[in-house]
Amino acid sequence: MKIGNRVFYDQDGEILFQTGEIEGSDVLPRKAITELNYIDLGYGAVNTQTHRIVSIDPKTKQPILEELNIELTPEQQRIQELEDQLLLMADAETGGIL
Repeated sequence: MKIGNRVFYDQDGEILFQTGEIEGSDVLPRKAITELNYIDLGYGAVNTQTHRIVSIDPKTKQPILEELNIELTPEQQRIQELEDQLLLMADAETGGIL
């Protein structure tokens, strides 16, 4: 199957996004777009280090987020373990009062 380029543009004709052409036996046909909306999220509204936007709730116009599974490297795991040990030691020294 061969599918042509889909071009998204604004009210002035400025191109915002192009999907590009795709070809292959495993290519699925494109879904027809019957309505196109947008939302503007403030800078930093979503921490992209810990979450990703999976969709937008069409009724509330709010992003639906998914938490990213962040796997620590062995070095990061060791640092986390040492930090935890330090916190436990400090807690033991102060009798649990910080």
